[in-house]
Amino acid sequence: MSQMQTQYVVVGGGMVGTAMALGLARLSKDVILIEAFPAKAFSAKQQPDLRMSALAQASVEFLTDLGAWQHIETMRTRPYTGLAVWEHPLARTEFHAPDIGAERLGVFVENRITQLGLADALADNKHCRVVNAKVVSSDAKSGVVICADGTHIKAQTIIAADGVKSGVREAAGIKTQGWQYGQQALGITIQNHYPDSASAERGQSVTWQQFTPSGPLAFLPMHEDFASLVWYDTPEQINRLLKLAEQTDKTELHAAIRKQFPNDLGEFSVLNCAAFPLTRMHAVRYVKDKVILIGDAAHAINPLAGQGVNIGFQDVKCLLEVIARDGDVVAEFEKTRQRANLQMMTTMDGFYVAFSNHNPILKALRNIGLFTADKGGKLKHAVMKKAMGI
Repeated sequence: MSQMQTQYVVVGGGMVGTAMALGLARLSKDVILIEAFPAKAFSAKQQPDLRMSALAQASVEFLTDLGAWQHIETMRTRPYTGLAVWEHPLARTEFHAPDIGAERLGVFVENRITQLGLADALADNKHCRVVNAKVVSSDAKSGVVICADGTHIKAQTIIAADGVKSGVREAAGIKTQGWQYGQQALGITIQNHYPDSASAERGQSVTWQQFTPSGPLAFLPMHEDFASLVWYDTPEQINRLLKLAEQTDKTELHAAIRKQFPNDLGEFSVLNCAAFPLTRMHAVRYVKDKVILIGDAAHAINPLAGQGVNIGFQDVKCLLEVIARDGDVVAEFEKTRQRANLQMMTTMDGFYVAFSNHNPILKALRNIGLFTADKGGKLKHAVMKKAMGI
């Protein structure tokens, strides 16, 4: 049995947890990062992962400040300069980075690659030790974390970054509020077949989302000519599509996608797909005794606008700033981030409710709203900057 002591122990070495450990190490804090399942090493020959994120420009800048972005961009990323949103084609709203003098709106990156880039930046930092083991128990009052391999860690502070089903949060007795949405989402990895390089450059630089009566449909470009499609629908429809995906011949699944998705989607081949539930969860407290919650351990948001990991990185940035000046964690971190995250969650739920019904009056109003937004001038530019986190 190994006995260890530290100032901070971060439980969960995903994107948010590793960013937290890296930030603490760069502040010369003694930190232990616990991750049971390290990310698989990168190879350029690997097919793209299903799990990816749209990193807002603010997140890219934060990762740059942490010294991780230069590692991430040596692997594979896909910047996007345009965003299109519509329900009826005549009410299409488009946002383009050059309109506000920006190089890009954000960057699509596979989650594993972001995690690997952060881990690479952390690798040689003498202030951080990494334990690859599963946590079996934690105590919010004593600060003790026990791992399955027998490692006992006593910390001044436990930072929980262990996801929506956080064991640290549960052990600390922190309650949550939330629900499962009526829809589920299917993520589909595809390879596009563009007729020429100009079409490829045009198609892979814009992400788009169409609202339909059964739920949104989204196109998320990835490196080279790969992309991810997201199809929101009823659990019954998603299960039907999963059964089609199990077939060796993907012809039926391809036909179902082609029938549902707009003409903006060109020729493509289906590579892989997986379903995931849509959950809203918010912890009633982010801080209790020696435990601090960040990322998905503190909140889960409807992925409608891809803000999940971005608000997780904002948690990390805020907490690091408070720790750096020895501030009040409850007043300056918990209250600030709870308010900001709740506002984002409520906004996403507003979009979800507004576009997930068949009411003809609401349908007319939302299309008028999208059409007006496209002509919005300074207001439109303000929305773009908000989405970029700047």
